Amino acid sequence: MDLHLTASLLTLTLLAIMLAAPATAEDFWFAQVSDAHVTDTQSVEIVNDGVDMINADERIEFSLWLGDLTQNSTSDEMALARMALDRLERPRYTLRGNHDMGADHYQREFGELNRVVDHGGWRFILLDSNPGDATPIDQQRIEWLKGVLAETDPQTPLVLCTHHPLYPNTKHYLLAGADEVLRLFDGHNLKAALAGHYHGNQQEVIDGVLYTTTACLATSRGNFDGETAKGFRMFRCHDGRIETIFVTVRDEPEE
Repeated sequence: MDLHLTASLLTLTLLAIMLAAPATAEDFWFAQVSDAHVTDTQSVEIVNDGVDMINADERIEFSLWLGDLTQNSTSDEMALARMALDRLERPRYTLRGNHDMGADHYQREFGELNRVVDHGGWRFILLDSNPGDATPIDQQRIEWLKGVLAETDPQTPLVLCTHHPLYPNTKHYLLAGADEVLRLFDGHNLKAALAGHYHGNQQEVIDGVLYTTTACLATSRGNFDGETAKGFRMFRCHDGRIETIFVTVRDEPEE
């Protein structure tokens, strides 16, 4: 056989193998923020501080904001929250919280209630878990989630984001029907389930899944666990693993 033809066939074979092999997940960082509870220009100052810190950390490639962006879901509050997040220099993705359900102000300022974000070989599923921890996610959203999983390669690392916790050992506010939601991920590569709602830092790995809740980034509200540090989480995804640290924006004991 001609040497040039042999070399060409070998090149094509190697290329086919590379294309067929699963993509190697990149090494990247992202931030996750919850429970800003914006009410007015004074309450948005701590959010601006958090935004400045995220902007200053060049490792952070995007940020997730998991609900309760406002306290009362008024038009003015939602616009203030959106303007604060508009200062972010890299992509940001949001979820609605139970405090963000008034009228359609959230949708007007932030768009869709459920979304999928693909980044670095990982898939992030942002699922609206409203109206609250006592009410299971409705069937329409369950069907949406089933559809997303049906079109997702079972080997793809997944991060599920909700406002209400799915963490089995959370101290408070576990979403009703959390077990049913998590069972939908059987046969898939769920790596983490991130949530807000419980204003406090909790993290635990259960059956290979990292569950977290995060202290609030608010001055209009306190943390439910009594801790005074307000801030956000940073996550690193690398080599099929996910790790997290908490970043304090302000630590101001309540008077």
